[in-house]
Amino acid sequence: MRINTSSLFITAKNQKPIFSLYGGDSEVTRDNVLLHKYRQANPIKLFENNQKYKPVNNVSDIPQEFIDSINDKEYSWDQFRLLCALDINPYGDDLNYTLDRLAASYVAVSDHLNNHFSGDELKEHMDELDAIVSNIKNTAADYFSHSVGGFLEKNGFLDEEEKIRNLIISEYDHKVDQYRDFISKNSNYANLKGTADEWLSDDVAYMAQELRKACDTSERTEASAEGSYNIEEISLACRLIKEIDGHGIINSLGNEESAGMMAGMMLLKTNLFAEQSAVSGQLANKITTAVNTYIDRAIDKVNTRKLSLYDDPYYDKDRSPIYDKSAIYEISNMMLSLYKMKANYSEAILEGIQYALDKSNSKENPGGMIDRYKDNVYWNRFFDNSELYRQFYYSESFDKRTSFQEIVDLWNSFAFDITKINDNQIKLNNLSVLA
Repeated sequence: MRINTSSLFITAKNQKPIFSLYGGDSEVTRDNVLLHKYRQANPIKLFENNQKYKPVNNVSDIPQEFIDSINDKEYSWDQFRLLCALDINPYGDDLNYTLDRLAASYVAVSDHLNNHFSGDELKEHMDELDAIVSNIKNTAADYFSHSVGGFLEKNGFLDEEEKIRNLIISEYDHKVDQYRDFISKNSNYANLKGTADEWLSDDVAYMAQELRKACDTSERTEASAEGSYNIEEISLACRLIKEIDGHGIINSLGNEESAGMMAGMMLLKTNLFAEQSAVSGQLANKITTAVNTYIDRAIDKVNTRKLSLYDDPYYDKDRSPIYDKSAIYEISNMMLSLYKMKANYSEAILEGIQYALDKSNSKENPGGMIDRYKDNVYWNRFFDNSELYRQFYYSESFDKRTSFQEIVDLWNSFAFDITKINDNQIKLNNLSVLA
């Protein structure tokens, strides 16, 4: 039976993972495998009456005689367990984990196939395995290299996408070599030989997992040691870029101060990324430069659109002029300065928001010409938007968060994803700074 490799993971139009089909990152336990084997030997047919077997959901319900005899059962190839072993999300946030799982699965399954098959049958199975693994590997390499390398190339750097893609492929190949070397010296790496659970060695999903646990592949390649990027920092950079791309700078109801605050949040997230021990100075500097370029171009894009409307007789350029870059950068630079002075992200963000709010309020003028300061809609709803969303009060699915709460939530989620600790969370127990 040939495997449809496209069924191993389902993706949406923009290459976003939807769900796992065979278990994904779930731990493969002895009980999982035992339940599968029992159900396979004692199938239940839907919609049939008077069936011979009853559904079994717990290992405790499996007859002991089945467990006692399992090591004596004749070997047969299990296609489903191959799919479980290779149910790997190529878009996962941790690229190193993805490559580790993929390489361990490839080596464990290859070893299994070579131990049980030969000739044309072996070739057919190996061709299937190679096709699936190649698909996942290339998808992951394309996704991360396009995300990180593509972002760098769009914002001032050359040849980054190919460089990152080559790194990912090289790192995968290196992990395969490490697992192969390990397995050649440690054939009993799962410690199953001669035990009552030796039957587990025929489950490729379980063996792939145990190989990954037994062999440490954290050793750096020569390329990494010489100062190239490493896989960990590519993962972190991808998380940062998703954050940058996913949230705009200029809100249609906002003004220079709200734009400066959003730009400041992007720069603080970039700074947090650059501080991580896995991130090299080389990539940190490039990403920081690229984010600054991204912000500058985002402002230019909006201003260019506004300028194109200046000659339109129905457009009032006095009421809606282009954005003042210097006013935007005053806020974003202040937020960075606050962090450098306080070395505390929570305080820097909260005081930066207060500074932006005060600056905006000082420009607010009900009789003025510029609508974004005359109305000041964004800031008036910043902490309390209950009037705006009153009609959705009883709707559980509607996001009624204020702009302030959304900023807090986005920062806290990002900070934890990047650092895996809560030290950099925005602390809301003392909001006197925003009183």
